[in-house]
Amino acid sequence: MTGVAIVVVAVPEGLPLAVMISLAYSVKKMLIDQNFVKRLTSCEIMGGANNICSDKTGTLTKNIMTLTNIWCGADCAIKNADNDVAGPGGVVSDAPNFEQPLPFVCEPTSKLLAEAISVNTTGTHQDSVASEKAMLRFIKRCGVDYQAVRSNLLPKKDMIRFVFDPVRKRMSTVAELPPNEPSQYGYPKRVHVKGASEIVLEGCSHYLDE
Repeated sequence: MTGVAIVVVAVPEGLPLAVMISLAYSVKKMLIDQNFVKRLTSCEIMGGANNICSDKTGTLTKNIMTLTNIWCGADCAIKNADNDVAGPGGVVSDAPNFEQPLPFVCEPTSKLLAEAISVNTTGTHQDSVASEKAMLRFIKRCGVDYQAVRSNLLPKKDMIRFVFDPVRKRMSTVAELPPNEPSQYGYPKRVHVKGASEIVLEGCSHYLDE
């Protein structure tokens, strides 16, 4: 009878104190693991969590992207991708089973790629979004002055550009070609498209393979 009476009387009164001591102990343990808890109740809430969703950019990652491979008729690795300056022997490694030299080293292909990246990006390789920084850094390593390409191909006014959006999943920019450099079919304009691979390929009649 006495034991039951003590439990009935003590539990309602002692429970808040026991919980408080338990939470304070948990906060101290988390502090050792370099987790600073502002509110004691957070420990109790986190104890019941099954899934934790976190914004990874800037928290789990550095928000820095680097081009490591490029499709030149086949999947080709980029040499020393983390370096800002290209080393000896070119930028792109040779792919296996190539009977001809890499298409990337051919002037028309590399020039088109430089144009496409230059006109379909904004900002510079230092202050643009992560994906565009990676592309601009790559063509800069290839010796391309993307600012000069932009000034040469993009009109100062009435520029035609369709910005990237979740519905189109691509970005398109119309380049004004110099009079002495008409397109393959003699037109003074060229449209460059950048976007999700499956969306871009749907609009293509040809693509480059081995």
